[in-house]
Amino acid sequence: MKKTLFLISVLAVAVMVLSETGCGITSPVFSTDFPFYFLQDITVPTTPLHCCYLKDGGDGIAAVDSLYFIDYENGYCLARVYLEGYTVEDVGATAEGGYALALCGNLLFYVSNSTYIVHSPVALSSYGRFILTEPTGGSWHLYSVGANGTITTINSQSWDVTAVNSVSGLQDPVAAAITADGTAIFIADGYDNTIKKISTGDLSAVVTECAVPGGINDLYAGSGNLVYAAPDSLNVIWGIDTGTGQHYSTYPISSPAVAVAVTPDDHYLFVAHKSSGVSVINTQNNDVEATTSGYGTVYDIAVNPNGNRSLLCSNLAKIISLEK
Repeated sequence: MKKTLFLISVLAVAVMVLSETGCGITSPVFSTDFPFYFLQDITVPTTPLHCCYLKDGGDGIAAVDSLYFIDYENGYCLARVYLEGYTVEDVGATAEGGYALALCGNLLFYVSNSTYIVHSPVALSSYGRFILTEPTGGSWHLYSVGANGTITTINSQSWDVTAVNSVSGLQDPVAAAITADGTAIFIADGYDNTIKKISTGDLSAVVTECAVPGGINDLYAGSGNLVYAAPDSLNVIWGIDTGTGQHYSTYPISSPAVAVAVTPDDHYLFVAHKSSGVSVINTQNNDVEATTSGYGTVYDIAVNPNGNRSLLCSNLAKIISLEK
């Protein structure tokens, strides 16, 4: 969706709650061949592409044709929130988990958790591709990584744009992640196949960059000193050191990955393969703990901050919840 931004004074947004929609849930099926058991799936109209969790023990959200809220405990659909037909580029949550975020090109929607009230969106000066939340306690900073190489800072208390910075040398952002301490943003640049580290203290300059042969499909920040990268053409996951911004560790996989995520203790990697299927890698010894082809091709993975729930966005037109 690349639309001209019009001034929106009033938004009429429809919210459908599970009891009214029959959100296509299935009964839980528990499997013994996977260390993270299948809990529930939700059938949706088309392929979901983006997902995340709101906070520790909080509900999940996923973007399809609308914003789906996923029950934390049992994985069913709590509500389906329409965003006036806008295409969702990315989803996120405020640091305290009170709002779900939907980045829709030049608009940032924020939706109240539990009540599902959609507020008047924040107008952005550039088309946003990724929304990032500074995770430190008491922070009100959100960052929209724009398609034109800018980073827009939004205050999530006043919901104002406080700064727009052009990042020197950034031309085609294809993946982005913010470190657990909120001090750096890592962006994969599809123009020159590098991962660029940018300090949140100076969003206009690249601190350092790491070249990746063939480019990157996904980035996911661990809770420690690594950002995990899924190279497009390599049978590995890379660990990028958050301090140096360089390749630090390697985790072999059977085929290139389209998405990657990690548990909060950095102990298990979830890897979604381009050729379909999901693997779980033990980062302590590089062992493949399990592999399954039952979830189709998974385009995004989120792991709950508690580490006991995971969301998968599958090309089977399903949002899948796993339980640890």
